[in-house]
Amino acid sequence: MQRILISFCFFIISTGKCAAQDTLAFNGQPNWKQSLDIAGYCLIYQEKANKALSFEEAKKQVFVPYRDEWRQQKFSSRPLIIQWKKFTVHNTSATDTVNLSISTVHYFTRLYTGNELIARSGAYETRGYQPPGSTGAYDRGRLPVIVPPQTITTYWLRTEDRQNQLIPPIIYLETKFTGMAEEVKSVFGARYLFLILAVMAGCFFFIGIYAAYNYYLYRHVSFIWYICYTIAAFFSCLHWMDIRLGMFMFSSLLHDVIFSVFIYLIPVLYSFFIGRMLQLHIHFKKGWLLVKILVAICILQMTLELLEVRFGWFPFNPDYYGIILTPFAIILLNIILLISAVKSKDPVKWFLFTGIVSLLLLWCMPLLNLYTLPTDMNYELFLVINFAIVFLMLGLVIEAICFSFALTYRSKLVLLEKNKLQENYNQQLQTALQQRTTELETQNKVVEAQKIKQIETAFEQKIAETEMTALRAQMNPHFIFNCLNSIKLYTLENDSQTASEYLTIFSQLIRLVLENSRSEKVTLQKELETLRLYIELEAMRFKDKVKYQINVSPQIDQQYIDIPPLLLQPYVENAIWHGLMHKKEGGNICINVSLPLEQYLQIEITDDGIGRELAAEYKSKSATRQKSFGLKMTSERIDIINQVYQIKADVMIVDLKDGMNNPCGTKVIIKIPV
Repeated sequence: MQRILISFCFFIISTGKCAAQDTLAFNGQPNWKQSLDIAGYCLIYQEKANKALSFEEAKKQVFVPYRDEWRQQKFSSRPLIIQWKKFTVHNTSATDTVNLSISTVHYFTRLYTGNELIARSGAYETRGYQPPGSTGAYDRGRLPVIVPPQTITTYWLRTEDRQNQLIPPIIYLETKFTGMAEEVKSVFGARYLFLILAVMAGCFFFIGIYAAYNYYLYRHVSFIWYICYTIAAFFSCLHWMDIRLGMFMFSSLLHDVIFSVFIYLIPVLYSFFIGRMLQLHIHFKKGWLLVKILVAICILQMTLELLEVRFGWFPFNPDYYGIILTPFAIILLNIILLISAVKSKDPVKWFLFTGIVSLLLLWCMPLLNLYTLPTDMNYELFLVINFAIVFLMLGLVIEAICFSFALTYRSKLVLLEKNKLQENYNQQLQTALQQRTTELETQNKVVEAQKIKQIETAFEQKIAETEMTALRAQMNPHFIFNCLNSIKLYTLENDSQTASEYLTIFSQLIRLVLENSRSEKVTLQKELETLRLYIELEAMRFKDKVKYQINVSPQIDQQYIDIPPLLLQPYVENAIWHGLMHKKEGGNICINVSLPLEQYLQIEITDDGIGRELAAEYKSKSATRQKSFGLKMTSERIDIINQVYQIKADVMIVDLKDGMNNPCGTKVIIKIPV
């Protein structure tokens, strides 16, 4: 019986357990095949104060047994879950030292014994960092438990976790063999998890590059939001890879920033992206205002989370931490975006809708316990499914891919619209070109016709000028012949003085006519001088039967008003030969020059002859010829003057009657624009 009891005690010691709940007894270094779960040998205390306790303060607290309820997943409303676990190790061997390690998974872990910190670990702990006044070594996930022979040592394990810890806390003692075996098993088992997370991170990376290239091509602001969204998702994926797989890619500062900021920043970024894609600020102004309010709430929550996680400062009661930072704003934001996408008329809305729905379903799947893991599941697959972040990252990947489809489809629509606009523009250019060609052809025809007309007009004007020159040089040959006969008569009658006077006046007249014939226009003074010389010759020839008066208005400057030469002489000649020649006593010719209007010169030639009706009854052959020649020349001169000088000279002949309605003379009114 005594041998049986001794054997039983030796068995208990060799297995490393003792009857006492809070003491682990070992007889030297154990040789285990598996790690030992020591939760049943621990006492636990969880901090509830707003201020973290020091090691000395924690030792004075009341510890309770670490029962099964403490091992369940914790969802505290406080920002941090700080627990102290206490256990005692007794080495009964007289020669062997117990060299074990504690394996546990927490964000920050500290191991104390006696009065000092001996080791530190944790997923957020920075490698190489040494807390002030501490000599604790660093080993991620493992803390050394070294007990010399015949020694009893008490350890205090401090664990610190973020709010809503994702996995249940565990605490194991392991040897080097079991630790290496667990490490190999963990690394090998997590290869699928690493591959999946790496593929997701690669998707975010290359989608971001694709978005950057599209922004370079199209310069649309929605690509900027999408690039920022993929960058945030990329670093968030790397963060969780680092936390879960221990890859030491980021410092604790970057972990805090990514953990606190990106969980709110990612929804904010894709909200602005969707808002730009669907033009919510134009088509759904009220919905867009609500989106901006929720975004502001998300930014506030993000700031509070960062302040508490990094600096331990929370402006409100920590008991309400979980309530204040509940992601209700993110959920409402996604619901509003879904409703806006459904109501939108943009063709890309279904890509955006599918992306948001995929993210929400995969995000909520682990939280709603929509699936139950089988007990015989493959270990590698179990690590993947049991890591809830995988579903969130997968939702973000699917959402990012759907968003990239939306961008691609939008680019296609833009290209189609651009091609359509280009076709319309080309068609408009072609129509405008045809219209312009027609207009040019019409203009060319008009210009050609105008050019021909101008040539014809210039030719006609040249002819008219030539005719005008010829007409200016003309003087009634019969008048010249009569003047020469009169000079001859005075010479035969030995009236040399009269012949000399006549010849002098005749030579002056001929000289003026020749001078005026070389000019297109002459001054009114020269024209009236020529007319005076002509009338004086006719008066001398008719033995002073012709009397005349030339009256010029005082307001007329005769030297500055130009008129065509020899314009008045034919009308005066007509008055003498047809009006006064048939009166025995002769008659008077009165010439009045006035300026009734500023732009018109009016000349009136009035005679008191027999009138046009009686003159027509005389059948003098010479008179008929002279009349015919004078009237024809006068009519042609007026027409040519109007054509050459582009004026409207007007001639009006008025038959004068006395009180008995008998003819008593003729008045010729000539109006010349000046």
